[in-house]
Amino acid sequence: MILLTGATGFIGGLVLDALSAKNVQIRCLVRKPVRSDNPNISYMTGDVLDPDSLVKSTQGVDTVYYFIHMMGEQKEQEKFDILDRKAITNMVRACKINGVKRIIHLTGMSDPREKLSHHLASRKEVEEIIKSSGIDYTIFRASVIIGRGGAAFEILDTAVRRFPIIPVFNWAHTRVQPIFIGDVLRYLVECLDKKETVNKCYDIGCSQIFTYEELMREYASELGLKRIFIHVPGSWHWISSLVLGKMSSVDSNVIYWLIESLRNNMVCETNDLKKIFGFEPISFKDSINMVLY
Repeated sequence: MILLTGATGFIGGLVLDALSAKNVQIRCLVRKPVRSDNPNISYMTGDVLDPDSLVKSTQGVDTVYYFIHMMGEQKEQEKFDILDRKAITNMVRACKINGVKRIIHLTGMSDPREKLSHHLASRKEVEEIIKSSGIDYTIFRASVIIGRGGAAFEILDTAVRRFPIIPVFNWAHTRVQPIFIGDVLRYLVECLDKKETVNKCYDIGCSQIFTYEELMREYASELGLKRIFIHVPGSWHWISSLVLGKMSSVDSNVIYWLIESLRNNMVCETNDLKKIFGFEPISFKDSINMVLY
């Protein structure tokens, strides 16, 4: 039995679709009742901030997919830090009570030599709590995930499509390694059957490294759009989040914390994923073509 958290979200929903093809029993933790016509998929009402509901939902579970991350109001970073900590602590406790064997987690990539943004620092803390829990784990770390519905991609898409003149702030030269959502899903689902990934953490990304400015220029080129980029001193993430929040489908508070994280480099460390999984993530250009066409 698999317990899937975040099943109604971007990553969780796609993982649910992928897992449903594997003929395994999946229990989805949701806040509101949901009915399922698939005999392999059930829904249980609960909340990661409610310890008792987690104890109940992890009964009979072998593996937990943990896709929970809080991002609250712009002036409440301490609050979502606390909620993140409480949520994963509750989950770890419930897993121990019911003998859950493994936690599979997707988080943000970060450079240990840098001071992390509030968003990435909270994600790193969640990762460390999982690693020190005594429960087996597999953790994947990504930077910009290229796929419709993903917050980072929707922000990129909105900025490039809607602004003929694009202001580039002090994050212009921050380096990232994007990855196609289909490749993320392959890692998350296929690792279930790969014992080599137990108690391992992996940075995942395509072979190309871009600065954020290069990423936007490349995306504009793929869209066939001519854009002018102007460099503006400072971060301006409050104004940026307000403007982009009105133009995109992403909540302005989420945009605020993601933009704050643009100062942190997200470049993969060397790993043996190709040897284990037998594939390499597709290029940024190919991932854009997959998403657009």
